[in-house]
Amino acid sequence: MIATLNTTLAETLTIQYGMNLFILLRNTEGITHEESLVRAVETGNHINWIVGHVIATRCAVLPSLHHEPVWGDDTLRLYRRGSGDAADADYLPFDQLVSAFHTTQERILAGIAMLTDEELAAPAPFSPGGGPETLGSLLTKSTVHEGYHLGQTGILRRVTGKPGAIK
Repeated sequence: MIATLNTTLAETLTIQYGMNLFILLRNTEGITHEESLVRAVETGNHINWIVGHVIATRCAVLPSLHHEPVWGDDTLRLYRRGSGDAADADYLPFDQLVSAFHTTQERILAGIAMLTDEELAAPAPFSPGGGPETLGSLLTKSTVHEGYHLGQTGILRRVTGKPGAIK
């Protein structure tokens, strides 16, 4: 799909979420579970937490798209904002994270495809900044949030000793 001046918000969101999947797949290609736990600095996040955090954020919006989250509260707690200090052994195996990301991708795209303009313009179930939010603006901010974190996976990929994947 190519964006034009006539592209709807739902189509734009589909493009953005598709790009985020592309970034994830490129930056995590060949990353082992052990490499997913490497941090650039002691207090920094690792790829495992970053990918899990993106999935956790997706779990928060999935009910608004008429789909169930892929994780329950115990797993979500590991990957919520401010939770990156668990023991390495507590984090999910990296291949499970990538699989969960794919599942959320399918559910998000299916949900977006079913949304009406009225639903996109309706109040969002929550607002990251605390201000007024529509479902459409929440999803738009979500794609930017994902892009921010998925860009970090490219840097951490290099920290593991692998070459950059997006050139």
